Amino acid sequence: MIGKAKKSGPEKTRTAKIVARPPGDKKGAKPARSPRKAANKRRGPRMTAREAWAKARAFAGSKAARSISAALVCVALGGVVGIGAKSGWSWLVTTDRLAIREIVIRTGDKAPEREIRTLAEIREGDNIFSFHLSELVKAIEIHPWVEAVSVMRELPDKVVIDVVERERVAMVSLGSLYYVDKKGEIFKKVMPGEKMDFPVLTGLTLREAVDEREKVESLLKMGLEIVELTGSSEVFNADRVSEVRLSSEYGAVAVRVEDGMRVRFGREGYAEKLARLERALVELGPDSAKVAELDLNYEGRVTVRLKEGYRVASSAEDRPGEL
Repeated sequence: MIGKAKKSGPEKTRTAKIVARPPGDKKGAKPARSPRKAANKRRGPRMTAREAWAKARAFAGSKAARSISAALVCVALGGVVGIGAKSGWSWLVTTDRLAIREIVIRTGDKAPEREIRTLAEIREGDNIFSFHLSELVKAIEIHPWVEAVSVMRELPDKVVIDVVERERVAMVSLGSLYYVDKKGEIFKKVMPGEKMDFPVLTGLTLREAVDEREKVESLLKMGLEIVELTGSSEVFNADRVSEVRLSSEYGAVAVRVEDGMRVRFGREGYAEKLARLERALVELGPDSAKVAELDLNYEGRVTVRLKEGYRVASSAEDRPGEL
């Protein structure tokens, strides 16, 4: 059986819509919302004007609001106070109502009042707050005889300056003679006409005093200890000591004024050695004038070396005796 042929005509074609998806996007996933829409959803429904005003009034009465307000007030007041303080200080250091009427300087003969006044550079009529106390102290301490100084304001119009002068206890030979105070500080060159009846510390050089300060300070300490101890001795008083020779190797050697007798004190134990020296000199009596040298560096005894031409019983002339 022969069937009928279908009528031929133009063939219909189907077109598929192709949608490009990002990698990893699954088919059927919901499209992402825009950022604006997402933000609006998070905010929730919009407040009415009445609701917003109510919240604002509630915050204004809260603790946080009060703290912020207090902080702002403090900042404002701080600025006002700062400006006021600056203006007030400017008036304080310039006003004639706080002018100095009296300057009292308590000092001694070595640092006379006129020299202290010159160094201080303050005068009656100046404002009492026109200078710094610490700077005034430094200016006065330049004076070689000043050991310490204090400056006080006594409001409204008085300045008091107290000066402590150095006490010279010896001189040190460094090419020229210089005064040494009780602390071992070399503070002033001895000038013509100044007092010179002090023990002289020798054996040092000016270069050592500048370049080897620790060594020099140690040696000066030894010399000053002997000067201090002999100052209270009735037998070998400091007034009878013309020189104390200092050496890093041998220590201290004191020289008596009237006859040049040498006393070897060594490096330590000066108090005990001085006691032995006093006993030896009492025992020798007038014969101590025959002694060239006493050595105190042997424990418990004093070694005596006589001047040339003198003898010790049962001893050769050049052999030291013992006490």
